[in-house]
Amino acid sequence: MPQYEEMYYKLFNAVTDAIETLKAVQKEVEDMYIKNKEEKSE
Repeated sequence: MPQYEEMYYKLFNAVTDAIETLKAVQKEVEDMYIKNKEEKSE
């Protein structure tokens, strides 16, 4: 019988990691955009 609890936690952790990665990259790109915008206005 498949171990559904183990499968669920593995999937949950992978999805959580993916979300955290996407959030970090989004913040990084937003910071790059703001920095670029500030440099052009100088």
